[in-house]
Amino acid sequence: MNTRIVLTGLAAAVLLAVSACTGSTPGDPKPTPDTGSSTFSEGTTSSPTSTKATGSLADTDPCSLLTRSEAEQVMGPLNAEPTPEKVGSAKGCAFKPKLASLSVDIRTNVGLTGVQAPGEVTDVTIGRHQAKKFVAAGGSCIVAVGVTSSSRVDVTLNGQGDPCPRALKIAELVEPKLP
Repeated sequence: MNTRIVLTGLAAAVLLAVSACTGSTPGDPKPTPDTGSSTFSEGTTSSPTSTKATGSLADTDPCSLLTRSEAEQVMGPLNAEPTPEKVGSAKGCAFKPKLASLSVDIRTNVGLTGVQAPGEVTDVTIGRHQAKKFVAAGGSCIVAVGVTSSSRVDVTLNGQGDPCPRALKIAELVEPKLP
């Protein structure tokens, strides 16, 4: 007799659980609001969820990462409008300040571990991103800002004097727009 009571109770519990799963809740479904927190999984090529930037780096126009006005704040007047360019596997944007050259390049096939420099490489933090700074063989200062383990944005500045302080300022203007 005890077995029958246990089985009846178990059957009632299963029926209750099944009916709870098939019910519906009235109302309109709405997404959970963004709390502004950032989630990122190292080793993926997907972009983090953030209130700072949205979308993937692959879909980003490199000329949208730095405005003409922002470039002029650091470099002075530009000789021409910023122009899109292709540099190897990178999508870039070239700026033409007087007596200098500046580019912002998106690389979606290599992260910070792929930085190859002829000399000393300095690890720096730009906003919420890790970066590497170095001077290339031709005297250009490059600040490579890591976005994921397989993507980065390079700020390259060649000009009179030490280009690295201005390259770092440019990287600081670009960084908040990165995913």
